[in-house]
Amino acid sequence: MNEKEKIREKCLSQRAQISNTKVSSWSKKIKNKFFDLPQLENAKKVMAYASMRKEIETFELLEELLEKGYLVYLPYTRQDIVDLGTAQINNLDKDLKDGVFGVQEPVVKIRDEEVPVDFDIIIVPGACFTVQGYRIGYGGGYYDSFLAKHANGALKVGFCYDCFIVDSIPVEDHDVPVDLIITEKRIINIK
Repeated sequence: MNEKEKIREKCLSQRAQISNTKVSSWSKKIKNKFFDLPQLENAKKVMAYASMRKEIETFELLEELLEKGYLVYLPYTRQDIVDLGTAQINNLDKDLKDGVFGVQEPVVKIRDEEVPVDFDIIIVPGACFTVQGYRIGYGGGYYDSFLAKHANGALKVGFCYDCFIVDSIPVEDHDVPVDLIITEKRIINIK
């Protein structure tokens, strides 16, 4: 097992031990910090993710984004090309179904042919992050591939519990750092 896999396994194992009460409380704090971002004022298109297991919960955030009139996009896994596709979501109950890896994904009929090139903000999950904005995800390489191709001028925002901000991780050429990280305790601005 390489170093990245060891760190991923350790973080995910520790994350699985976090109580649902803490997940809920910390997620609310992260959501509130996100909505306080000045960059949100001029943003229209926001790509987020559907949370699973003990990830920072995003369903309240998604509802709030929709209520406030943002164009909300969620990813789906494209295993054929190791990339993510996207779809605009309007209704969390009708527009999502269980997809690859047990993640809620947009239903087939609403998926975009092409990924929009003009996202304002992309929210990125991860097992852990460094203060330099690098992350360890879940090992598939989907987000790095997606961000390299489609992030363009988008603000890349990592969501992470503070206990998973680590000193360093092995960084590879294809790794794409986020621009800021929001934890339940702080906002880390990278650039």
